[in-house]
Amino acid sequence: MKATGIIVEYNPFHNGHLLHLREARKQTDADVIIAVMSGSFLQRGEPALLPKWERAQMAIDAGVDLVVELPFHFATQQADIFANGAVDILDALGVQTLFFGSENGDADAFTQTAKLLTEQSIPFKAAMGRFLEDKANSYAVAWNLAIREIAPNLALDLAQPNNILGFHYTRAIIEQRKRIEIATMTRQSAGYHDESPAHHSIASATAIRRMLLANDWQSVKQYVPETTLAILHKYRETYSFVSWDDFWPLLRYQLMTAPTSQLQAIRGVSEGIENRLQQATQLATNFDEFLGAVTTKRYSSARIKRVSLQILAQQAKTKAPTQNYIRLLGMSSAGQRYLSQVKKVATLPIVSTASKTDPALIQKDVLATKLYSLSPSLGDQLLRDYHTSPYRKKL
Repeated sequence: MKATGIIVEYNPFHNGHLLHLREARKQTDADVIIAVMSGSFLQRGEPALLPKWERAQMAIDAGVDLVVELPFHFATQQADIFANGAVDILDALGVQTLFFGSENGDADAFTQTAKLLTEQSIPFKAAMGRFLEDKANSYAVAWNLAIREIAPNLALDLAQPNNILGFHYTRAIIEQRKRIEIATMTRQSAGYHDESPAHHSIASATAIRRMLLANDWQSVKQYVPETTLAILHKYRETYSFVSWDDFWPLLRYQLMTAPTSQLQAIRGVSEGIENRLQQATQLATNFDEFLGAVTTKRYSSARIKRVSLQILAQQAKTKAPTQNYIRLLGMSSAGQRYLSQVKKVATLPIVSTASKTDPALIQKDVLATKLYSLSPSLGDQLLRDYHTSPYRKKL
């Protein structure tokens, strides 16, 4: 069976994702589509709108064949770490092609750029260091300036969010020496960060989350498949959608009471950012005010949210990365058949039942679920990692 991999968050699954899924199957002639999906918390340091289990069901009901979790250690860090973890999982599952959306839409441009910057890694790092010495430059700005210096005629625009992710996926494949081909489609109709829709049927996940948090179901229904809408409605009957506001009191407590030395030991805390965070905490009354007070050209909102999440989860810099593994969240009948074929040769541990797994392997993701369950309406989610089986689509 021919397998194509996609790397996703599905926060929530919408019509743009459905288009991407169908194109992935069509353009790569795939028998099965395997999605590596972030769990309780996402790459930009945000909590998922609703739990990973419901998001996995959305994906399977819409046509994905196998959904596995990207572990917390990879899912909540900068793009290169995020990409390396996801590519490792897809390779372990035997995918032949990685398919992603991008602003560029040309796979060759990603391959050429990734090879060039891999070959030029030493001068690139040197240029990065020089640009970071200017305290006005954020990491992202320094990164782009270094790229322009090393490759001034680069065809690929690495200021665009989906191009950045596609570049890191491609570079991860090259650096890990994986035998995975890449294919891409041009992102259509909605930008990654668009806060309002500009198309009659496709909107960004950012815009859809705003609609859901505002309880605007009439608008939501034109931008998501019926299967997604049904899951959202059922979930909302019992629970509230999750946002950073749910965790603000916990973060504020930690920032107000932790010694500076303790904060300095947390992953991502550097350059004295802990002082900015603690100062902003004294005046902010909610997370948006806090974020606005701390964000600067040097410290992007994504970096602040990632650092805040690492503080909330008490992730120390000195802790060794958790071993990567394959956590099953959902599967179709085709996905189940494919899994039966590859599980004997998979190069990473496969986890289907958490209670029968080495606790050390999944401890960070169990912690993430426990932290996620502190959202006011999710108290009964505390041990869900142990009593929820992978979703299987009924025929």
